[in-house]
Amino acid sequence: MHEPEILFDVDDRVGILTLNRPRSLNSLTLDSTRALLGMLRDIGSDRSLRALVVTGAGRGFCAGWQLDDEELPGLPGESLGVRQAHLMAEYFNPVIQALHDLPVPVVAAVNGVSAGGGVGIALAADVAVAAESASFVLTYAPRLGLLPDLGLTWKLPRLIGWARTQAVTLLGERVTATEAAQWGMIWRAVPDADLRATAMALAVRMAASPPGIARELRHAHEVAQQHDLAAQMDYERVRQRVLLDTPAFGEGVAAFREKRMPDFHGDEP
Repeated sequence: MHEPEILFDVDDRVGILTLNRPRSLNSLTLDSTRALLGMLRDIGSDRSLRALVVTGAGRGFCAGWQLDDEELPGLPGESLGVRQAHLMAEYFNPVIQALHDLPVPVVAAVNGVSAGGGVGIALAADVAVAAESASFVLTYAPRLGLLPDLGLTWKLPRLIGWARTQAVTLLGERVTATEAAQWGMIWRAVPDADLRATAMALAVRMAASPPGIARELRHAHEVAQQHDLAAQMDYERVRQRVLLDTPAFGEGVAAFREKRMPDFHGDEP
C-alpha cells in the first residue's frame, strides 16, 4: 500500500505533522506539497488543537524541491520558469503563508538535513529546534543560479544579518545546527535523542497560552519591520485596546490575584 506523504497525529491537543518521504530526505513533490497545504488548512480550522510540531521522517527534515519531479502541469509551450512561478503562487508560497496564519504556535523539530525550501518551512515556525546532527543548506545561487524562496530572502537577513546571509547564500556552505543556534537562525540545538521530547515540551508549554496569541505576535513582529517607532507604538496601542477586553486578559489577571496558573482554555472542547 502507498504510504501517505504527509502524516498527522495528535497528542494531548498538540498536532504532529510529519513530512513522510524518508527515502528522498522528505523532498517536496507537487503531490506532497498539495497534501501539505491541505493539511495545514485543515489544522488552521481545527479548534481542538492548541499547538503544532512539524518534523520529518527518517534522517532528514526536508531536502527542498525534488528537482527531477516530472509531474509539473502547464500549458503546451510554457517554459519551466512560467510553470514553476505558477506553482509557487498556487501551492508553495501558500504553504508558508498557511504556517504564518495558523492561530496556534508552531514548533519545527529539525531532525536532519534541511535544504532549500525545507529551510523555508523550518524558519516559518514560531520556534525552531534542531538535532545537533542537523544542518541547513542553501545552494540555490551557487549550484542553480536561483534566489532562495519560500520567504527566505525576507527571513534570513532579519534573523542572521546581512553579512552572514550573503555568505550562506552565495557560498552554499552547510550551516550546522549549533552554528544556526549561535547565529539566531533557530532557537536551540539539542542532542539528537532529545529532539522530539524537547519539541513536544515546547509545544505543550505554548499550547497553554491564550488562544490566537501566537498569530497576534507574528503579525506584530511582521509589521514592525515596516514601521518606525512611533507607528509601531501606535499599532501596539490599537491591539492592546482589543486584547485588554478579551477573556484571556481577565483570566490572566484573576490567576495573578489568586496566585495560580491561568487556564485560558477552560472547558472548551
